Amino acid sequence: MSLFSRWRLERELAALARSGVAPLAAYAAADWPGEDCPVREAPLLALDFELDGLRRGAHLLQAGWTPFTAAAIPLAEAVSCDIRSDATLDRKAVTIHGIGEERAGAGEPLGEVIERLVGALAGRVMVAHAAAIERTALGDATRAVFGHAVPPRAICTLRLEQHLNPGLTGSEAYRLGPARARYGLPEYAAHDALTDAIAAAELFQAQLSRLPAGVTLGTLEAI
Repeated sequence: MSLFSRWRLERELAALARSGVAPLAAYAAADWPGEDCPVREAPLLALDFELDGLRRGAHLLQAGWTPFTAAAIPLAEAVSCDIRSDATLDRKAVTIHGIGEERAGAGEPLGEVIERLVGALAGRVMVAHAAAIERTALGDATRAVFGHAVPPRAICTLRLEQHLNPGLTGSEAYRLGPARARYGLPEYAAHDALTDAIAAAELFQAQLSRLPAGVTLGTLEAI
């Protein structure tokens, strides 16, 4: 993590602590691991969202997450939530993730899902494939629910894969499925939020096998 990124994170956490919103204050006050913490000892949380397209402001339709460590993924703690939306959904996105308007209308309220997620993420470093999508969606959702954007600490398995295996050609080379295949991981059906979160967690564990034993959080957060 760069000095600017660290300063920005500290400033944003301080703002959450002063917000007067209990879930945000608890997030800011969590026991965060230091940047010098070895990744293999760090508390992590794999996260994936399914959205109504990739445009800014797209509707969140599903969230899946699971706390994990470098050594284990305790699936008993995994969470999958459909998120309520009454919007007219993008047909191309519906074809990909299979969440139509009837299912979206029966989902859980966004506020309830996001409050649970913020509580689960407090004190943990988010792991996601193409993590910028989750970072942006989380910021938009927490701003909509609480009036403040929650700043996650994050490790991106896509960018880490580009670091570990640079120069691969083809538009699919760094997608989640092909990246997993390079480590001998099984193929999963894509575009279910929890399945993709677990898939990212497993990929990250495999990627760690190619990294020095003492690699730190700060090193990987900076990639």
